[in-house]
Order: sequence, then structure tokens, then C-alpha cells
Amino acid sequence: MNIFNYQEAFSRNAGIISETDQVKLNNASVAIAGMGGVGGDYLITLSRAGIGNFNTSDFDEFELANFNRQYGASIDSIGRPKMDVMASLAKQVNPELNIKEYGQGVNQDNLNDYLDGVDVVVDGIEFFEVDAHRTLIMGAVERGIPVIAAVPLGFGAGLLNFTKEGMSFDDYFSMPADLPLENRVLLFSLGFAPAGFHIKYVDPASFDLKNRKGPSFIGACKLCAGMVAAQVVQAILDPASLKPIPWYSHFDAKLNKFKHGKLIMGNRNPLQKLKYAYARRILGI
Repeated sequence: MNIFNYQEAFSRNAGIISETDQVKLNNASVAIAGMGGVGGDYLITLSRAGIGNFNTSDFDEFELANFNRQYGASIDSIGRPKMDVMASLAKQVNPELNIKEYGQGVNQDNLNDYLDGVDVVVDGIEFFEVDAHRTLIMGAVERGIPVIAAVPLGFGAGLLNFTKEGMSFDDYFSMPADLPLENRVLLFSLGFAPAGFHIKYVDPASFDLKNRKGPSFIGACKLCAGMVAAQVVQAILDPASLKPIPWYSHFDAKLNKFKHGKLIMGNRNPLQKLKYAYARRILGI
């Protein structure tokens, strides 16, 4: 017996989301790239918001090192494809979901198909894959599709919106292609968190940018999911309300500090250049 009823399942959104807007969410399509530390949580959170259609991508499998933060990581999921596990969990929330899976990840070859018919893109790609972030974000923005992205930072999260009305990815992050990976990753991080709250307490020795390793905490991933879900709903229901880069938002739950500001010139801002020099020194790169 089918006991699922969409209207009843998401009825508690009423008062925050109108009945008409809930229908829009059910008909909307969201592409989520990555099903790991933040991407998997995005899929579940947006499914609970009532989004009805998703394109998902990931080529990785769950492992024990994912247990501290990734929604789908469990004893039963070790060795299983993240994308398949998360699709199954999302359909436990809404069995009527339409989920199209891209098991090879997102790249130039499948980008057109991946973005076809999509209303909003959510970037949950592995943090250190800077080139993949650039391909996804620039490809979506060129097609007029807004991109929402957040990164966990210590006990907090930094969020950026990318639209045609905002700065370009390259102008904002200012990451020359010939820079070593660790320098580009650092610039990517600084662009998401100009306020730098987490720098006050995160141990620099826990970072190994060259080998793509860094700390990540479950609370920060949950903050990312909440912030991203709110922006995705806004992007669908009231796209003009989005504030694209150089606007940024950074909240730190440990320090109880929040900053919503405008990073004029992006990473070319003189203060950002000083932060970059300081971060390079403490990280030894």
C-alpha cells in the first residue's frame, strides 16, 4: 500500500512556504555535484524541503574516514557508491523523487546534459578539486543558471552565490592556472571566508594542501546544508533576491560570529592579499 502523500509530507512548510510555492518546489530541478561531506546532506535537506527533481553526480565510494561528517557513511555503506546510497536515502524521504545520476562526475563532456532543464546548481564537489569547481560554476553561469556553494570551515561555514549579475569566477578568486595546487586551494578557501573566523582556532598543522587533506567537522557540514537549502529555495522562488559574488556570508558557531559582506575586487582586494601572505606563512607554502 502506498502511504506517501506529497501534500501531507511537506505540510509543515506551510506558513514559511505558500501552497503555490510548494508546487513550484516540487516541479523544480536542482543539480547537486558531489554526494560526500556536504553534497549528500544537500540532497536530503532539499528533498525534505520538497524539491521534486535532482541531477546528482559522484564517482566515489564510502569509506571509514567519511564517518565523522558524511550523511550516507555507515557500516552498511562502506564500499558502496555514494551516489547510489544517497539516492536510496532520499527516496525514503520522497519516493516520488526523480533523480538522474551521473556516475562519472561532472566534466566538459557531459555538462550540457547535466545542466539541461536545471533551475539551480549546488556545488558540493570535493573541496580540493578546484578545476572541477571552476568548470561547473562557469558552465552553469554561462547558461544563466545560478550556483549556490558553501564550504565547512572549522565550526562554521562560508557561502557564495554565483549568477550572471555577479563577478566572474576567475575575477573573484584570482587563481592563475600556473599556480601550484596548494596555492590555488588556499585562494579558493580565502574567497569563501574573507572574515577568517576559523583561523583563530584551527590548527595549521592539520592542513596538508599539497596532498589534499584538511579538517572537516560535522557541525560545519550541517550549517552548510541549512544555508544552502535556504538560498536554493530563494533561487527558485525569488531569484532576484540572491546576492552574488562579491557578496559573501560566513557564520562561525564556535565564536558566535556572523559576517555578510561584499569583498570588493575579490581576492585582489589588498586585505585579501595580506591574508593570503599570512596564510601561506603559517601553512608553510
